[in-house]
Amino acid sequence: MQASRQDNLERLGVYVLSSDMERSGTFYRTLFGADPVFQTEVFVGFNIAGGLFAVVSKEAFAPEARLGGSTVPYLKVTDIDAALAHLTEIAPEALQAPGIIREGPLSLFKFRDPDGNLVEYYALSAPVDGL
Repeated sequence: MQASRQDNLERLGVYVLSSDMERSGTFYRTLFGADPVFQTEVFVGFNIAGGLFAVVSKEAFAPEARLGGSTVPYLKVTDIDAALAHLTEIAPEALQAPGIIREGPLSLFKFRDPDGNLVEYYALSAPVDGL
């Protein structure tokens, strides 16, 4: 069995594409309740749970990519019900299912950002190794 090669990895990052950086930056600032850790005209980066969540300009980084289907950020929250209440308050039209889906120790809900990118918030009701 080959050893894991995670010793060279420093941080997990994920990004979503945006066709309107100002609109997306505002959406994620409001969603996360935080300012980005850095920002340029084509990149907005947030420190989320020790990882880098970024919004990047589709035009600058991936002009041929399709919005809304390139990646699915899967973000763990401590209180799934509070997270859903917050999303419902700030962007009720963004919710993609009738509410929280609960499967064993996993609970999640899906929503779309202003560019149609799918995002999931999840919580665990019982410890799961490594999560």
